Amino acid sequence: MRDPDMPATIDFTHHDFEAEALVVRTDYSDDAAWRTCVDLLNQPDDNGFEVRTFLVDDRAFAGAGPDDVLSAVAVEPALEVVFLADAATMTGDHPLLAVSTRSQELEDGDMGLDREFRLTPPDVNLMHVNLAIGHMDFWEFAYHAARSADRILRL
Repeated sequence: MRDPDMPATIDFTHHDFEAEALVVRTDYSDDAAWRTCVDLLNQPDDNGFEVRTFLVDDRAFAGAGPDDVLSAVAVEPALEVVFLADAATMTGDHPLLAVSTRSQELEDGDMGLDREFRLTPPDVNLMHVNLAIGHMDFWEFAYHAARSADRILRL
């Protein structure tokens, strides 16, 4: 049995976060919605990129917020973003919360952006691949999400 005073951890053994997007489930209110979200995450990519996700489905993360998850992933330096499946993910088109693991690196004149935003499950892989190859950075995605009427990034 897990000690409730001990922070939740993730076993990073045999995982490559340049190739795999990390998705941490933090809401356990609707298993059917979670399964739908997982199905959407695993849809084939229209751009020919292999879809690879590392799903953390551990009740130790139930109710965890972004800071809790960031604390659990701090030991993995290759990780640029973590995706949370929280209560909002279990509704509508299942938008996940993308949270940057890096400090904000904006150029002069750029607007201040949050370190987190929402995106739809099929877009997780495309975002992750673009981050991994250095084609775009987190803040470019955050900028486009901030400009969206519902603040959800749809690529």
